[in-house]
Amino acid sequence: MIRPATSSLRPSEKLTALVLASLLGLALLARPEGWGLRVAVFGALLLATLALSGVPRTHRMALARDVAPVIMVLGVYLLLQPLVAAVNPIRWDAALAAVDARWFRSVASSWRGAFGRPAALTDLVYVAYASFYLLPVAVALLVRSRVGPGPFERVTFTILLGFYLSFLGYFLWPAEGPRIPRALEAAELGGGAISRAVRVFLHRVEATTLDAFPSGHTALSLAPAILASRFLNRLGLFFWAWALAIVFSTVYISVHYVADVAAGILLAGATLAAAPPLWRRMDAARDWKTEQRTQPWT
Repeated sequence: MIRPATSSLRPSEKLTALVLASLLGLALLARPEGWGLRVAVFGALLLATLALSGVPRTHRMALARDVAPVIMVLGVYLLLQPLVAAVNPIRWDAALAAVDARWFRSVASSWRGAFGRPAALTDLVYVAYASFYLLPVAVALLVRSRVGPGPFERVTFTILLGFYLSFLGYFLWPAEGPRIPRALEAAELGGGAISRAVRVFLHRVEATTLDAFPSGHTALSLAPAILASRFLNRLGLFFWAWALAIVFSTVYISVHYVADVAAGILLAGATLAAAPPLWRRMDAARDWKTEQRTQPWT
């Protein structure tokens, strides 16, 4: 029997519920364009989080509870744009471009023109960029299947914390990044049919464009790669290669400034440092009568 109760919320669910409740309140206060839809979706996701918290490990809905955070993160991200724009009218693109010009000019230029930008390489880079959403999910699910529910919860919590901290950055420092106008993308960015298809896909699914700083693609590729090295042993090398390909793509296809990537690296480190003590704090008040206690953080 499923018995939803706040005391049975995992730390990852508590974190998600806190973020959803905050965004729900923010949408009610700021009332951005489409605020009614956002309030309804944030509220529905919050209720779903609370409802799924009563699902035990042995229940047929256990997998749905485990993968629900993926849906929550995606749902939140897709709805952020009008809320960010309403909360903070300041745009940081000029400042970030100035940082790149002063400190990373040669790096940015070499990065964007790497290897002469052959079409085949550009196609591969676009595929790497679009694969970003799969990497953290793959790490978490592999930890779940190979190591167990305890490490899975800790990995999930860390990844979620990184996403939510990156979302906070979008509110504090809204920036669109050095994006190329759609009409000029083919001429300036190059690539073949794959690049064109990925660009169309990205324009349709990446509804939030004030998401340049810090680079979530950087932070949420590197942090899972580090977690993979800790929990998945030799597979860590594969995830490191994947993560570095994603990081390379961010500047190469002119989505992020080099400053964004630098901030993303710092965010990855901050997330990994903050996650264990925060997880323990949220875990301390949990009711363990319905589920076996997970292993200590390692």
